[in-house]
Amino acid sequence: MVKRYDSDKMKQLVFEIYQGYGFSAEQSEQLAEMLIYTDLHGIESHGVQRLIMYDDFIQNGKIRVHSKPEIVKETDVSAVVDAHFGLGQLNGIFSMDLAIKKAKQHGIGIVTTRNSGHYGIAGYYANLAAEQGLIGMSSCNSRPAMLPTHATKAFVGTNPIAFAMPAKPHTFIFDCATTTVPQGKIEVYNKLEKDLPALWVAKNGNEPVYDHRDQADFAALRDPEANVGLAPLGGVSEDTGSHKGFGLGIIVEVFTSILSMGNISTEITPDDLSVGPCQSFTVIDPAIFGDKDKIIDRFSRYLQDIRELPAIPGKTIYVHGDKEAIAYEDRKQNGIIIDDRTLEEIVGIATRLGVDYAAAIN
Repeated sequence: MVKRYDSDKMKQLVFEIYQGYGFSAEQSEQLAEMLIYTDLHGIESHGVQRLIMYDDFIQNGKIRVHSKPEIVKETDVSAVVDAHFGLGQLNGIFSMDLAIKKAKQHGIGIVTTRNSGHYGIAGYYANLAAEQGLIGMSSCNSRPAMLPTHATKAFVGTNPIAFAMPAKPHTFIFDCATTTVPQGKIEVYNKLEKDLPALWVAKNGNEPVYDHRDQADFAALRDPEANVGLAPLGGVSEDTGSHKGFGLGIIVEVFTSILSMGNISTEITPDDLSVGPCQSFTVIDPAIFGDKDKIIDRFSRYLQDIRELPAIPGKTIYVHGDKEAIAYEDRKQNGIIIDDRTLEEIVGIATRLGVDYAAAIN
């Protein structure tokens, strides 16, 4: 069952939880802002639903509360950051801010970060650039989850790609895993005891898993030796384009782990405290190509032309960012959506840390 909760009250609760772990007030504010931003934009798989996973990592030492990201190599337009296993959102904000600074000075900035942690939705970081009139991109590798085309074992991560560019009436944001869905969406469906609606998970290379009661198969998604994994974008067959999602996942690997000399997907496990995911952050100032305002206006007209195309009866044509803008208006007014199991997890964390949660959930 799902219910609505006031976003400001829940943000305050998340802020207090992270202070309870020992993060500074500034860090806790950044973390609360990022997680509630995610829920406000309708991406429940990566908002407060992720608190329990971060809690596990903080408790077992995979996330080091007092770590600080460090620039280990730098040029005018690039940098490599060692995050020293700090919380992924803090590493992501630091790295994207650095890329933005370089783009403002030199027209482009590219930062790749190693030894990081799960950083939530990639689109948040891309949007940080767009909010300043710049083009932003971000990607992240992760532990093995994707079945390469024709393979029976996962090898590539969900490896999301995000792109954001200023536009009117709101920012264009494209953010997707290179698997058909992210791991977090599977977790949400499991919490709600819902069957999967399409070929998101497969075993033995090409056998779909749909039934939520197949818990052994869903649990096996966390076992790199099991014959279960997430389908790439395009499914599990070349006829439907499986090789395209697979190829995009490899490209993400290049911009994250390969360039940073960090851990590739197959080296990342939840239990090994000496490894962590890698991320990339790219920012481009449109002004290096011409009049920035005219470029953004032209892009905005292009997007509007798409929205006004003839549509299938009963359907609406959306461009990327439209649904998120609609979700934001709804959830800001009516509350963010949290399922009962996630709320139970949040209450458990708050109770253990001595944080009063009553105001947020009542």
